[in-house]
Amino acid sequence: MWDKATPLIGVVLSGGLASGCTTIPRHAGFPDVANTVEARTGLYLQQYGGAPTGLVADTIRELLRDELTVDRAVRIALLNNRALQATLEELGIARADAVQASLLSNPIFSGHARVPEETGRTNLELALAQSVVETLLLPLRQRVARAQFEQTKLHVTDAILRFLAEIKTAYYTAQVAEQLVTMRQTVLQATEAAAELAQRQYDAGNIRDFDLATEQAAHEEAQADLTRAETERIATREMLTQFLGFSGPDTGAWRMAATLPDLPASDPSPEALETLAIQERFDLAASRQELEALRRGLTVARFGILPTSAAGINTETEPDGDRVTGPTWDVEVPIFDWGQATRGRLKAQLRQSQHRLAALEVAVRSDVRTAAARLAAQRQLVARYQDQLVPLRRQIVASSQKHFNYMLIGAFQLLQFKQQEIAAQQAYIEALRDYWIARAELERTVGGRLPETASLPPSSQSPHPEPQPQEMPGTDHSHHHGGIR
Repeated sequence: MWDKATPLIGVVLSGGLASGCTTIPRHAGFPDVANTVEARTGLYLQQYGGAPTGLVADTIRELLRDELTVDRAVRIALLNNRALQATLEELGIARADAVQASLLSNPIFSGHARVPEETGRTNLELALAQSVVETLLLPLRQRVARAQFEQTKLHVTDAILRFLAEIKTAYYTAQVAEQLVTMRQTVLQATEAAAELAQRQYDAGNIRDFDLATEQAAHEEAQADLTRAETERIATREMLTQFLGFSGPDTGAWRMAATLPDLPASDPSPEALETLAIQERFDLAASRQELEALRRGLTVARFGILPTSAAGINTETEPDGDRVTGPTWDVEVPIFDWGQATRGRLKAQLRQSQHRLAALEVAVRSDVRTAAARLAAQRQLVARYQDQLVPLRRQIVASSQKHFNYMLIGAFQLLQFKQQEIAAQQAYIEALRDYWIARAELERTVGGRLPETASLPPSSQSPHPEPQPQEMPGTDHSHHHGGIR
């Protein structure tokens, strides 16, 4: 009898055995994401468990040998940031979910034993059953699982690109905070010299108490500004340290590059970037993949109108010793629940996903236009400071130096002009910082690197400050030749 049932056993179990060959490779996910990130950004991504060791740790140490540029900071963060590694583990979780969705439920084995009250043989009944409809729907479920897995890969890739924009923003912010501390120290030296000169002139009876208080207040304000700048430097450096993944003694193992890079020769046109973003944005691609997964899920739900049924093999030993074997089946009677709620929900989710995709495309286009406009505005602002305001302030200081040498203006006026020059330099640096932050945001908005642009040639009148210690032109109430260098 078992020989006669062998074909039926094979039919029942073949679906379960076939499902053991999953449609998603064991190491799928990360290589695809890493290759995509490298193609879009030129950066190498690596996944590992635990703290970085071996070649990864050696690479990080090598990157720290020289001053920290934005490119080095990004590469270190990609290797050393544990939060990023946690994000990459989403791929393993999604793969496991996809594999699980591709598997059939295990067959159900059941048995009954009946012992007679009188002498005789025990009645033994055994059965093995497997869901038939589940086996038929397995290929459709596997397609849904693959679509959902692809959606997760796109979400992870988009998160990595957002991470790159954040690390660049943190770097530029910390870099400028370092420069502003140096500039505030220069301003403090100037106000301290002015306050000391004012005190000597006041003691000699040459200025009013109002003038002395004015210079002293300016010095105190400069001290407060320096304190705020130092606090901001600490905060921005710590933020960058978090992105770099350093802790303990490693937090002070890096030094910042001295100045920001100069402006590139040009920026891409907003029209080209808008089209590029629609093609390249990974959140848009993930939304499209979600739509595809819902479509496939709705197809599975439509087949779900078939009643749940299970088929199997049953064998029973009769009291007289004979064994009977044959097929069994159980069929659900769909009187009340025939899947109408599930299909209605999926249809609503499908329409919702379509609306979200359309809304996201509108938002992406708007984000690109906004980011491109902000970048263009920052370029104009940097150019105005670089080509007009900072040179004019330098010219004013140079001219006032001559007037001071000829005793046409006083030391306080000369110091005021020098402070205004430093303020213009600070505004230029902040504008240049905001340009590079806007450029990083535009890269994120587009979904990858911007089209290559050449760099501007170095300017002979570079407005990058080179602070020098301030020397007062005199120590008494009279004008002396010489001046502030």
